[in-house]
Amino acid sequence: MASLFPDGILFDGLVYKILPGGYAVIGAAALTGAVSHTVSTAVICFELTGQISHILPMMVAVILANMVTFLNIALTPVFIVC
Repeated sequence: MASLFPDGILFDGLVYKILPGGYAVIGAAALTGAVSHTVSTAVICFELTGQISHILPMMVAVILANMVTFLNIALTPVFIVC
């Protein structure tokens, strides 16, 4: 996204800059939340960054990663896990 729109995205007369580091932090929070099966990693990453604008995408990513993880565990046959 940042390479496609180097100046940002124009919406309602405002230019919104695209920060690749934000995507990286949200992805790291989602991965950590899926591995540890907790949602608190989103809160921890939010406290580390201090950016209020990242909390909603971070919570959505962590909750979706947890849903995929729990769905994968429920669908995995028992003999593969053992």
